[in-house]
Amino acid sequence: MIFNKNLGNIIISSTPGLISIFLSFFTIPIYLKYLGLEKYGNFLILHILLSIVMITNFNLGKIASIKMQRVINKTKNSIISTTIITSIISSALVCLFLYLIYLFLINFNHNLTFNNYKILFFALFLSNLYVTLENISKGLKYYFLSSFGNLIFYSFSLSLPALFILFDYKSYENVNSLFNISLYIKIFGIFLILFTLIYKKLLNFNFSSLILKDFLTYAKWQTLSSTYVQIFDFFDKYLIKIFLGAANLSLYSVPQQIASKLSVISDGLISVFIPKISSSKSKKKTFEILNSHFYGFFYTIGFFLILINPFIDELLIWWLKVNASLGMIYLFKIFLMISFYICITHIISTFLDTQNLSKKNSEIETFVLIFFITGLIISVYYKNINFFAYTMLFRSLITFFIKAFYIKNSLLNFNILILQNIIFILIFLFSINENFQLFYFSSSLFLLLLFFYFPKKIIKREFLK
Repeated sequence: MIFNKNLGNIIISSTPGLISIFLSFFTIPIYLKYLGLEKYGNFLILHILLSIVMITNFNLGKIASIKMQRVINKTKNSIISTTIITSIISSALVCLFLYLIYLFLINFNHNLTFNNYKILFFALFLSNLYVTLENISKGLKYYFLSSFGNLIFYSFSLSLPALFILFDYKSYENVNSLFNISLYIKIFGIFLILFTLIYKKLLNFNFSSLILKDFLTYAKWQTLSSTYVQIFDFFDKYLIKIFLGAANLSLYSVPQQIASKLSVISDGLISVFIPKISSSKSKKKTFEILNSHFYGFFYTIGFFLILINPFIDELLIWWLKVNASLGMIYLFKIFLMISFYICITHIISTFLDTQNLSKKNSEIETFVLIFFITGLIISVYYKNINFFAYTMLFRSLITFFIKAFYIKNSLLNFNILILQNIIFILIFLFSINENFQLFYFSSSLFLLLLFFYFPKKIIKREFLK
């Protein structure tokens, strides 16, 4: 049995993330050794601040990626050009607006002032543009291009500055100097994709007001949904930096950063999933695409996490050595479960977007936001890092169960799926509390259900030939 093109594209799209994991294996210990928790936390927060691009980009590239699957090649060029021109203009205006707000605020509170703020806003502009270019590449099914671009823009920009520290610590111990290196690397990633689009004659700079009008119809709900993602994924870190300090941010972010690498598989899968399901012309095919990708990830990654769970403590201690505290190990196990549920929920959310149901995503996330904010308030009040982590866990679980219930008619064996997830959650809770007898019992039960309900027929049709 050999892999088909679909699975091959997923592997190509996931490879940058896998390389990122490999790089993190070497670079995180370097950062912790030479910078310490506080400086490394400050370096991370500059990259975290760029995550606001999820709001300011307005999802133009993602919308374009979906639209390109339903039109002829000539129209694709207009979509690409209109999207990029709109992204450049909107990004410049948004960054200018945020810059003016910042200047206004520092007049009232000089503590908000930080060095190199102009570079940060420029980096935000570049990030806006890159997200658009990345999604256009995926819409064109240039998976190798988008993968290589991601490797440069995200992985190299975060990891390679560590090499400068290693060879010349005194020159690069300053966080701003390190961030400048990250920026130069990001510019190269943007140039790579832009050059390819121009070389392929896909960027003709023809602007279509009709296409732009169509974008605006879908952008509002997807932007609102992205705003919620920004709040859910990064607001906790902003609060920890403000109320608990940069050192605690590192203690919290390092295990989260490692665990979040799980998303490299789901992001690679979704890169292929979006154009494939957007171009599907039958309900039966749509059903098969959704379930093969969803269950393929759920069972494969779920099985892997259960398999490595008993060895997590030893692996982290071996890797991070003196920097691997008990608190960090405890948080890592929680974040593994959080990352897993964020990934499978992302597949459902993307499915809703491709079915023009972005509004439903926003409605569900509005409901979840109430519980999330309440949890953060409690966490800030008690100044407890673990409370922040459990707030994130509760948010990820409730979002998954609500969205899964909404599309239950589109999912195979929905009742069994709910039972499996309850067991999976118990597996990790037993592991966190070191109740190994119940851990092995619940793990066996999960694997038994996996054996009987694994949808091998549709997965075989979708990924193998």
